[in-house]
Amino acid sequence: MARVREQDRQATAKRSRSAKAGARSASSGQFLRVHADDDVTEVPISKVRYGRIANKSRVLGKVIAGYADAAAKARRTGKAYVITYVVTPDGKAQAMAETPAEQSPEGSLDAAVARAKARGATKAAEILKGPDMLTARAFGPLIGASHETVNTKRKRHEVLGLEGATRGVKYPRWQVTDTGLPLPGLPRLFEILGERPWTVFRFLKTPHAELGGKTALDVLKTGRVDAVDTVVNVAENQAAGAFS
Repeated sequence: MARVREQDRQATAKRSRSAKAGARSASSGQFLRVHADDDVTEVPISKVRYGRIANKSRVLGKVIAGYADAAAKARRTGKAYVITYVVTPDGKAQAMAETPAEQSPEGSLDAAVARAKARGATKAAEILKGPDMLTARAFGPLIGASHETVNTKRKRHEVLGLEGATRGVKYPRWQVTDTGLPLPGLPRLFEILGERPWTVFRFLKTPHAELGGKTALDVLKTGRVDAVDTVVNVAENQAAGAFS
């Protein structure tokens, strides 16, 4: 019994020394050490890249788990697999799709759609990180309202609020007019364009030939009496399929 205990102590000490060595090597940028009980594997990595992921253990865990699951499927089925990840500016990563590399035409279309959604999610995250994107608390004072009122106005489509992959709604600062009022005509645009905030956002920020190359946002902020009717007509044409 004493011999078994001595072997256990030696094994524990060996693992402890191994873990400390791994920590020293990882901090110097030589490799990362991944533990699973008594099993250990080392992943070479540069010092620069180590600095980028040093505080992202949960993210790395998800990525490694996703790879392990896909590798197991590939080994079991004999097929290659494609994993699509979206990495946001704050360093978070989310698997958007996992599909066999060789598929039927329909499956290939699904994979293409998944990749397009992943690109869209990345672009949305970039937009929401912009300096013009405000929280309800920061946006409220611009229109003389509390953050609760801002949320109510968003639900009524009186102000534009945008959501991405992460939690929280952001409100573009540019939707406030020079008189401190929400952008006119927003409820009508939501009604015409299907009540989808990102669709309304793209419509407002896109130049239209029918508006002389100006964006709908520019026209609505001019203060012209006919601005809303002019922009609404363009939205109706777009919704009907007559894209400018």
